[in-house]
Amino acid sequence: MIQYLKSSVRLQALPILTIKRPSLVDSMNRRDMLKLSALTLGASAVSPLAIAQNATRYANALTGNRELAEWIHGNRTLIAEAYNPPFYPALDYVPARGVEIAKVLNCDSMRYPVASYVAYFPTKSGYPIHPELKGDPMKEQVGLLREAGMHPIAYIPFNHPFMLHGEKVERYENWKRRRPDGSPMVTKHYGFNQLDEGCLNSPIREMIVTLVKEVLTYGFDVMYFDGPYQGMDNATEWCYCQYCKTAYRKRFGHDIPVQKEASLDQQIEYVNWMREDVSISFFKEIRDMIRNTQDVPVLFNNSGLLSRGDQWRARAIPEADGFMYEAADTPEEKFFNLQLGKSTGRTTWTYLGHHTQYNRDHMKDKSVRGWYSYPIEGEELLMDGAIATASNVGCVYWSVARFFYEKESPVHFKSGQYVKGIFDFQEANDGLLRSLTTKPQVGILVNAEAMSWYRSPSFDPGTFKNYHHGAFDLMKALSIDAEPFLDWQMNGESLFRYAAVYIPNAPCLSDEQCDMLRNYVEGGGNLIATHRTSIADKYGRPRKDFGLADLFGASLLSPEPWEYPDLYLKPSSGDLIPQDPQIMRVKRTDGDVLATTWNRGQRKDEGPAIFRKKFGRGQCLYIASGLEAVYEETRMNPLLAYLGSIMMPMLEDAQLYKMDYRPGLMAHYTEGADKIVLHIIANIANDDPHQKVRHAYCSVENVQVQLRTPRPIRTASLLRAGEAIEVGDRKDGWTTLTVPHVHIYEAILIGLA
Repeated sequence: MIQYLKSSVRLQALPILTIKRPSLVDSMNRRDMLKLSALTLGASAVSPLAIAQNATRYANALTGNRELAEWIHGNRTLIAEAYNPPFYPALDYVPARGVEIAKVLNCDSMRYPVASYVAYFPTKSGYPIHPELKGDPMKEQVGLLREAGMHPIAYIPFNHPFMLHGEKVERYENWKRRRPDGSPMVTKHYGFNQLDEGCLNSPIREMIVTLVKEVLTYGFDVMYFDGPYQGMDNATEWCYCQYCKTAYRKRFGHDIPVQKEASLDQQIEYVNWMREDVSISFFKEIRDMIRNTQDVPVLFNNSGLLSRGDQWRARAIPEADGFMYEAADTPEEKFFNLQLGKSTGRTTWTYLGHHTQYNRDHMKDKSVRGWYSYPIEGEELLMDGAIATASNVGCVYWSVARFFYEKESPVHFKSGQYVKGIFDFQEANDGLLRSLTTKPQVGILVNAEAMSWYRSPSFDPGTFKNYHHGAFDLMKALSIDAEPFLDWQMNGESLFRYAAVYIPNAPCLSDEQCDMLRNYVEGGGNLIATHRTSIADKYGRPRKDFGLADLFGASLLSPEPWEYPDLYLKPSSGDLIPQDPQIMRVKRTDGDVLATTWNRGQRKDEGPAIFRKKFGRGQCLYIASGLEAVYEETRMNPLLAYLGSIMMPMLEDAQLYKMDYRPGLMAHYTEGADKIVLHIIANIANDDPHQKVRHAYCSVENVQVQLRTPRPIRTASLLRAGEAIEVGDRKDGWTTLTVPHVHIYEAILIGLA
């Protein structure tokens, strides 16, 4: 077995610091931004000192709604999941068995399911109760967790589908989401049943309010909501139930438009109404009721944050204390997601192992899942733990079902050993990890609006993530820490936290957002923008030219990109480099052209491809294609080298570490008052493409790292190995160290003189 933690590593003597987690800041108006510009950077570029000062200033400006329970920022939670055995379809669950498993895994908390398709406590709310329920297992569970010194967390479905399709229950008939022809919308979930989707405008609202009031009397430490949902499989479809029709006419004075025939203005009207006035407004009502009754933290499932099909709850972040990112397709994507979550200022949780499942390739019905009550996980659990530890987020293991039916102890199985190892490591280093903060040098704007609104024959929302994920992975490959942030949370002051802002293919930017970015560059910031950035407004309405054309030094020749095979970048000097086969046709208006596009098949120059322009005290690099997406899809070394050569002059003064580039090797820099921890993750696996799980990861030897420190290094050690490492001479602020061995995860702990 690969051990996640050597037993000799114990840092329990370190103090546990109380950290107030910041909340969101309202967007600044143009006058505020102009004031900020006059007060910020006097140099032609953002210096490391200025970055630190602005980051501190920005953090100090953020204020939380209230001080939260500190443990939720680094929780070690075991889930009792109720959408499968031992809760459903048959009810086998025994609370004492769940607590026993949590103890063995070294959990500090456990999540109990108030309900799934049925309720698991004697509710009077009207929610259907499991027919095999006896007594009050929820009350028993809370009591046992209290006795064990663990925190109870309530799982509450927020309009999660529960009405069995085809079952005639009279009181449910008007609760269902309906199409214009009156037919109900049907969802498949885990494959046990088909379910009718419920509508948030129906009497389901009153049922949810009553359910939450009942749960509050049990004394949970956290209220965690799965939702709010307004549909699941059919979330993008509009509802025409009688309650929606009545509410819509009352609000707007006319009927709900036919969705397939709706104009853009009608789409904007309906989406904003359902999202803001119905879904998020109801979530806020529930949140306020909780705070006025029993003021405990409120978190919710927000894994659909960047999904076009889950737009109703994606903007509920300001109304909650935190949220859960469930899963990702790759470790790099999970790292990206968690950094995006941290950028919101809210508490962020993540699953260990996701719903790690058999991929059922040979099956016709993919809704029929694998074995959720069997411990099948492999080393990908350790990788999830490494990403979560480096990101300093709360961890949630899915789920108690993995061990509930097994005769042996959870640590008899590798998955149990891995989870316990992760939790032991996090407990031992809790005080240290929570005392550290990140210092991102680059902010990556994530264009969430494009997912909802942008329409183009050449735009694929399914692969749109390749641009912002590619930008993040590119920065990691260049040893630059980047923080993705949501476009709708951007404000003028927050931009000045970064030495550079990277905008990877963000077509939908409002005039106000363009002003913020223009002001940032004018005040001394560096901007990197690519492809379609700013060619449309917030709602996808096309502009005649880039909204940031004056920054780019480039003007659009065509609103649609051109696709052609075998295109190459032709730099002003040097060899040809593979170009994105999808390019924007543009012309130079100002600044310097660094490269053009060479059409090898026709021996033809297709025009300028990369621009650099000074603007005020800052500068802008515009790339008229999606080279970060190409890097994400190919990891080509010549492309990495070229992008590094044109980007690093804007970034190197702010760089805090350098690490050997090896595909799959990532570092993450964090620091405290007199400590630095550089997390190193080796995502290098021998994968079988037919397996969804059971990755076998390879080790990396002799990883050379350079650290830029404000003071000489006093001590250096490896957190996971529990060993001291040699420190080279310090020159111009840089010190060289060599990490002899990394298997999935290691961390360098530096004590400063």
